[in-house]
Amino acid sequence: MSSIILIDDNNRHEHGDELDKMHALRHEVFVEQLKWPALKSVNGREYDQYDVPGAVYIVVKEGEDIAASVRLNWADKPTLLADVFPHLLQFETAPTGADTVDLSRFMVSPKYGSRDRMNRYGSDLICGILEYGASEGIANYTAVISTHFLSTILQWGVEAHAMGLPAGEGREEHVAVRVPATETSISHLYHFTRNYTPRLRTPRFTRWFNETAEMLRTAEMARQGSSRRRAAAE
Repeated sequence: MSSIILIDDNNRHEHGDELDKMHALRHEVFVEQLKWPALKSVNGREYDQYDVPGAVYIVVKEGEDIAASVRLNWADKPTLLADVFPHLLQFETAPTGADTVDLSRFMVSPKYGSRDRMNRYGSDLICGILEYGASEGIANYTAVISTHFLSTILQWGVEAHAMGLPAGEGREEHVAVRVPATETSISHLYHFTRNYTPRLRTPRFTRWFNETAEMLRTAEMARQGSSRRRAAAE
C-alpha cells in the first residue's frame, strides 16, 4: 500500500534512506531515461543547486520503494523557473513572493505501468502537493511541465494557467504553468480518483482538513435549512 511522506529541514535526518533512493531514481529518470543535458550525478545520484536547506520533498512510497516524488523551492529564493526558464514567461512574470512555491523534479518511477504511473501515483503526488499548499497558506505553485501532463491534470479537474507559450516539439513540448492551491482542485482530485482520504497525514493538514470539512458541513446544513424554510413558506 502506498503512503506519502513530507521531508523538510525538521525531519530530514529521519529520512536519509528515502532521500538516497529518491536521488537514485532521479538519476534513472532524468539522466538515463530522459537524457536531460547538463545534469550532474554523483555515484548514481542526481543533485543540483536547488537541493538546498529549505527545500521540501514530497515522496510517494510503495512499500520500501520510491514510486513518485517532487521538490519544492520557495519563490522568494532562487528557483529553477526564474533562473533557467524565464524565456517561457510571456504571459506572467516569475513570482517572487513567499506565498508561491516552484515545483521541480516531478517524477513517477518507470517501473510501474503507464496507467498506475499517472492515474495512481501521479494523481496522489499532485493531491499531496495541493494538500500541503492548502494547509501551509501557499497561494500558487509554479512549474515547467510537458503539455501532455498539463492536459492530464486539467482532465483531473486541477486548475492550472499557462504562464507563456509552449516550447519544443512532440513529447518534448513543455510550458510554464501556475497552479493555485485551492480546495476545489483537491475536491476534484478526490472525485477523479474516487478516494476521499487525505493523502498527506501531517498534523497541520489533518487539522486544516477537519476544520474545512466541518465548515462545509455547517454550510450545507444551513443551505438545507434555508431550502426547507422556503418550501414551508410556499
